[in-house]
Formats: sequence, C-alpha cells, structure tokens
Amino acid sequence: MANDASGDLGSPGIFATKTMPVPVGMPPPELHSSQDMLAWKREYNIRQREADWKRRQEELLTQKQVAWQIERCERENRLQSARETRRREMLEKRVYHRHVDVDRKYKERCRNVEIGKRSQAWEEKENTKLLAMHTDSKVAQHAREEALAADKARLCEAERDAAAQRAEARRKQEDVDRKREENIQKREAERQRKATEEAQRLKHDEIARSSKIVTEFTERRSGKVAGLQGGVQGMVSTS
Repeated sequence: MANDASGDLGSPGIFATKTMPVPVGMPPPELHSSQDMLAWKREYNIRQREADWKRRQEELLTQKQVAWQIERCERENRLQSARETRRREMLEKRVYHRHVDVDRKYKERCRNVEIGKRSQAWEEKENTKLLAMHTDSKVAQHAREEALAADKARLCEAERDAAAQRAEARRKQEDVDRKREENIQKREAERQRKATEEAQRLKHDEIARSSKIVTEFTERRSGKVAGLQGGVQGMVSTS
C-alpha cells in the first residue's frame, strides 16, 4: 500500500479530481483511514516543496532581473563615460597635434635657416680646402713624376744588370751542361769498352771450355775403344 501511495504522488490521483476547496494545512473530511491521511500528507509536502521551489525560483529570477537592470544601467553609464572620455581624448589629441604641428613648422623654419648658414660656411670652407688640395696635388704630381723617372731609370739599370747576370749564369750553366755531357759520353764509352772486353773474354772462355769438354770426351772415348780392342784380342788368344 505504501508503494501504491508513493507511486500516485508523481501523477494525478484521486486528490487531483477533488473540486471542493480544502483549507491549507487541513486534511479533507473524506479521509477516514490512516493510509489516506499518510498519502494526503505526502501530497501536501510535495506541493509545499514545489510551492517553495517556485517561490525561490521567482525570487532568484527577480534578483537576476534586478541585477541585470543594474548591470545594464552600469554598462550604459560606463559606455557613456567611455564615449565622453574618448571624445575628450580625441579633442585633446587634436589640440595636441595642432600644437605639435605649429611647433614642428617653427622648428623646421629655424632649422632651414641654420642649415642655410652652415651650408654657406661649409661651401666657403670646402672651396678653400679644394684650392689648397689642388695646389698640393700639383706639387705632389711633379714630385711623383720625378720619383717615377728616377725609379724608371733605376729599374732599367737593374734590368740591364739582371740581364747580364742571367746571360753569365746561362753561359756558366751551358759550360756545366757541356762538361757533364762530355763526362757522360766518356763514362758511356768506357762502359761500352769494358762490356766489349768482358764479352770477348767470356767468348774466349766459352770456346776454351768447349774445346776442353770435346778433348776430354775424345780421350775417354779413345780409352774405351782401346780397352775394348785389348779385351777382344785377349779372348781371341785364349781361344
């Protein structure tokens, strides 16, 4: 029964069909059992909580609306103040730029005058310097030409001396090369002579060795033949 009563709380039950007004906090007269009374109390507590929740929600909504109105007013005030501040800053900036422009033009005029004075003084100074440099350049050019002529003469003399030294060195080198070539030819001729003599000696030695070998072979062969003949004669005599 308790579960049935609790299940009726979330949906319209018998209490939702009552048309007789019931005083707040008082149970209806048709409730006779304790279960009906318990169900009515539960329904009453639920409705009371719902009413409290709705009241709190309305209060929160009212507070939010009031806060929103206050915030909107503050935002509008801030925007208005910001616009006023920006307008004032822009006006101050225009005034400041105007003063800066006037001051810049004045300083520019003063600077142009000063630049003109300095430019004239610089031109006069540079003209004097250029005249002095031109004079010095002529003197330096004359000295440089004289130095170049002296250097040229010295270089020519040095070239002649160097050419003579090179010719002498070339002559000495040619003598050295000629003597070396003669020595080489002499050594080569001596080497060829010794090689020829050595070849002749080897040839004679080879001929002598060949003759000796032939003589020894002939002697051995003659001895063998003589021995054979003696043996034959002995056999004949014995028989």
